[in-house]
Amino acid sequence: MKKYIILFFAALLCLPSGWAKSSIYKTEGTCGPDVKWAFDGLTLTIVNASKEGAYVAIPDYDMKHNIAPWTKKKLDVKKVQIGSGITRVGSCSFAGMENLQEVVFLGRDVVQIGWGAFLGCSRLRNISLPIGLRNIETIAFARCTSLNSVKIPDQCRVADQAFVSCTNLQSVELSPTAILGRHVFANEVKINNRVRHALYSGEVRRLPTYINAGNAAEYGFTPAIVEKFTAGRVLDIDYDYMTSGVDSIIPQGYFARNNTYALIIGNQNYRFVSDVPYAIHDARVFAEYCQKTLGIPAQNIHLTEDATKQMILEEELEDWVERIPDREKKSLIVYYAGHGVPDVKNKNKAYILPTDVRGTSPQRGIALDAFYSKLGELAFHQTSVFLDACFSGVNRENEGVTDGLRGVEIEAEEAELGGGSVVVFSAAQGNETAQGYPEQGHGLFTYYLLKEMQETGGMINFGLLSDRLQRNVSTRAPQLKMRKAQTPATTATQQAAETWREMQF
Repeated sequence: MKKYIILFFAALLCLPSGWAKSSIYKTEGTCGPDVKWAFDGLTLTIVNASKEGAYVAIPDYDMKHNIAPWTKKKLDVKKVQIGSGITRVGSCSFAGMENLQEVVFLGRDVVQIGWGAFLGCSRLRNISLPIGLRNIETIAFARCTSLNSVKIPDQCRVADQAFVSCTNLQSVELSPTAILGRHVFANEVKINNRVRHALYSGEVRRLPTYINAGNAAEYGFTPAIVEKFTAGRVLDIDYDYMTSGVDSIIPQGYFARNNTYALIIGNQNYRFVSDVPYAIHDARVFAEYCQKTLGIPAQNIHLTEDATKQMILEEELEDWVERIPDREKKSLIVYYAGHGVPDVKNKNKAYILPTDVRGTSPQRGIALDAFYSKLGELAFHQTSVFLDACFSGVNRENEGVTDGLRGVEIEAEEAELGGGSVVVFSAAQGNETAQGYPEQGHGLFTYYLLKEMQETGGMINFGLLSDRLQRNVSTRAPQLKMRKAQTPATTATQQAAETWREMQF
């Protein structure tokens, strides 16, 4: 008998590396309806087992009475993989798993991470939150003391103390549309047996605009680090470039345009493609001119930064613009600075590229002709569109937006305008690039648009504005670093074809 035992262990030693361990420790089971899990000695994989393809969730657990099956079995999990079709990571699902080092989301379907889901995972170093995530509940990542960086996606609501006591956290990046609770990134410390919060003072890469030095402590940041970020816009995420004369002197208009509305979009920081320098600054300064120079009431102006597809189509067009009453008596101004992209697989059809869409999938963006058609259907008395974007596949710094076409300009298909009284001012034509103007901290087209508004106090008809934009931009463009031609163009719908030159803001 002793001889056979020795031979057995000798055979194990001769097996390929890792095979013996995975064979011995491999186990599997279910956790809730249509959710299966399997462990191979290293990785815990959780998958959607629904035969109908329905979405499922990892159930809620606790740390005493209803313990997750992998915790109950005391499995030594180093990595967790969460499959497609799973929408929620339940409360305390992985709480207390001290050896867990990495979490990978194989799909984009997770929208919620429950209460204490990764509480006390002290060796968790890597987790890339899915872009569709919308809710991180209280203490979801509390005491993840090895977590080095956090990137919160668009429109994600982060509850109180979600990342409290992540003592090794060095970098925080928040979407401008993220919503934070109290003390999200603070560290809990005990002083005289009372719990206090030590504020986060590490690197800040992006912040929503509602966070400032005055309220920083409420969210768990030191005022100093937020003040440094908002003052200098450091770490190559610059939004403000107060270097231009059009920024420092914004004339005050004499008329109130109570029946004019402005939708202003500045898309600068893209998730999958290169950024658009100055786009947020362009949008912010244009919004100031709308309010101060044109006299549009603040409540009539919607400024949206780093807008996703949902934000543009649903929150702005459907939830705001479409609800403006008596539109036939009112005017709409639409301004967009950001990426445009051609669909090379579909006759170079032009698309506006939201910040959450890949340049390689332009058809998931917003078709420019559909965008114009929608504006026409809204039937405002007058709609003017200012588009500081091009559709050549190249950005303001000559970087390609579509993979495989870096530095190659494509002539996009000209978009149909549709109906209504719509006038469109475009920054460039054909395969031209809408360039940046670094010396002024603006897009070239936007700089001269603002300059005309500054010099005329906004009292200029569209015909003269069009002529001046075309002359000034086309003259200056070849003198810039890129040395490329750029010629603005103005087009109008059939309804406005005879009258657009006499129109004004």
